[in-house]
Amino acid sequence: MNFEEGLQKVSKANEQIVDANQMVADVIMNVYLFTWRWWIGLALIVLPWVAWVILRDKRSTGRLLCAGLFIMIFSAVWDTIGIENGLWSYPVKVVPSPTLSFSFRLSVLPVLCMLFIQYMPRLHASIKGPLYGAIGAFIGMPLLASIDLYKKLNWAYPYSFFILTGMYWMAYWLYNLNSFARVEDASPQPADRWNAPSRNREKAR
Repeated sequence: MNFEEGLQKVSKANEQIVDANQMVADVIMNVYLFTWRWWIGLALIVLPWVAWVILRDKRSTGRLLCAGLFIMIFSAVWDTIGIENGLWSYPVKVVPSPTLSFSFRLSVLPVLCMLFIQYMPRLHASIKGPLYGAIGAFIGMPLLASIDLYKKLNWAYPYSFFILTGMYWMAYWLYNLNSFARVEDASPQPADRWNAPSRNREKAR
C-alpha cells in the first residue's frame, strides 16, 4: 500500500463514519424519539446540571467547573477509545453521536464529581474516590444497562471502578490547585501616572 492508497482508505473510512452517524440519527428520529427510554436519557442530561446550578457553592464555581470539565474531557476521550475498540456501546441515544454518552459521561459523572468535592469536605479523597468509582461502576452503569442506555461488550465493571476512582482523584487535585487567583492589571492607572511624580517629590522632601 502506498501513500495515495492510504489516503483513499482513510477517506472511505470517514465516509463510513458519516453513514454510521446518519444511521444513528435515523434510528433516534424514527424509533427512540419520545419513548420512555429517550425521556430518561434526556432527563439524565438536563436534571443533573439543573441540580448543580441550584446546589453549587457560588464562591467555588470556577474551581468546581474545572474539576467537572476534566471529568467531561477524560470521559469523552475514554468513551471514544472504548467504543471504537468494541469494549462497550450505547444502544439507546438521545443525541446522534456514536461515540459519546451525553447522559452519563457529560452530565451525571461530572456533576456527581463536583457535588462529591463540595459536600462532606472533611471526608478524605482516599475514601471519596473509591466511593465515587463504586457508585458509577457498580450502580450507575448496571442501571443504565438495564434500560438499554449502556451495553457492556468486552469490558468489566471493576475496570470502570478503578478508572472512575482515578478520575475523581485527578479532578480533586485540580480543584485544590493554588493557582486559582484573580488576574489583576498590575500596570498603573492613568490617574496614578499623573500623581506619581508629585508623590515622588513629596517623598524626596
